[in-house]
Parts: sequence; structure tokens; C-alpha cells
Amino acid sequence: SPCPAPTKDNLLVFYMPNKDEIEKIVNRLGNMGYHEVEPENPYWIEKGTTIEDPDGWRIVLMNASE
Repeated sequence: SPCPAPTKDNLLVFYMPNKDEIEKIVNRLGNMGYHEVEPENPYWIEKGTTIEDPDGWRIVLMNASE
């Protein structure tokens, strides 16, 4: 994107029921240089993994079906 995210809580959330798949994705992103960051909202800590791109946009991989 051409500009940074407006806030750290501006997220794209993927709800994924398979924790093993989440771990594979997190490892792959880590190998590409994208590491887990602490979310601004503590709600995402318990079952989620937050990753930030170089522009400050974040995704959450959430271990839940909804």
C-alpha cells in the first residue's frame, strides 16, 4: 500500500480452526521476515497471532471458526 495503516488496530482477521495450519503460516511468514507483534487490543492475544507488514498493516490469524 502507498501509505501506512491509520491505526495499529486496523486489521484483516482470518478465522482458522486448524492450529497446525496457523503455525505453518506463522513459520513461513517468519522465514520471509514478517514476525509476530503484540496486538494493540488484548482480545487478539489469547487465540490469535498478529503479523505486521513493512507499511504497518496487520493481519491476525485467529484459532477459531467464528
